[in-house]
Amino acid sequence: MLSQTGYGKGTNENQTGKITIEIKSVNGKFLDIALKAPRQILCIEEEIKKEIQKVATRGTVEVRVNLELKSASVPEVNIDLAKEYAKLAKNLSKEVGIKNDLGVSKMLNLPDILSGAETETAKEEILSLVLPALKEALKMFEKFKQKEGKNMQKDLESFGTEIAEKLKEVKARVPKMLKENQGKMRSRISELLGSIELDEAKLANEIAFFVDRVDINEEIKRLESHLEQYFNLMQQKTPGKQIEFLSQEMTREINTMGAKSNDIEITKCVLAMKNSNEKIKEQMRNIE
Repeated sequence: MLSQTGYGKGTNENQTGKITIEIKSVNGKFLDIALKAPRQILCIEEEIKKEIQKVATRGTVEVRVNLELKSASVPEVNIDLAKEYAKLAKNLSKEVGIKNDLGVSKMLNLPDILSGAETETAKEEILSLVLPALKEALKMFEKFKQKEGKNMQKDLESFGTEIAEKLKEVKARVPKMLKENQGKMRSRISELLGSIELDEAKLANEIAFFVDRVDINEEIKRLESHLEQYFNLMQQKTPGKQIEFLSQEMTREINTMGAKSNDIEITKCVLAMKNSNEKIKEQMRNIE
């Protein structure tokens, strides 16, 4: 089991330059990767994201890159385009009567004057610098997530055990509860009818119908099944979404038990199970 929260750092240095990569992640419903890096790194943004996707499936992941290149290629100047800009500036100055202040420094900032497109060779050089640092950062990042995940798994197993223990109490209480309800209903009907003779067959049917309405054995069986699946999922690496769904199903069964039962002891157990299940839901926001 992995936590969505993680941290990793990696560095590398070669003939191209020196790089430091930091990876941080927090909770998120889906995987969202934000890359904050110099423009030279953007040419391999997809490669970086693919590596991160190997160790993260959910969460907001921020990747910060600090890059120091040892040598940079000199950009080329588009002389023909520069002449055209100069000609346009001269003609515009003459036409509108405004001083022509287009100097070399300003011209260098005009669109398409400088060309410095990354070549395949440059991209390979950047990759050779970035990947070792990225893999080092991701290794630390994954270990961090695993460590946090183990702690969270212990909590989740504890919450599941709390529900299972209370469910056992409920299961043990149900036969007595049904018998008590049957006796109470018979006494109440007798009290209401007074001396009127009872039709035992009809009375038995009415009592059976009432008892069936408060019988929660089916809900107990379904919750037992959900708990079995729950503990099995604890052994998986990324069970987050599955456990979230299962917790919703457990909520449904627990709530139905509370609604159907009119027994104070069962109600106490239901409230305790609801509390433990809420803890599961809260913790699941941190699990991948």
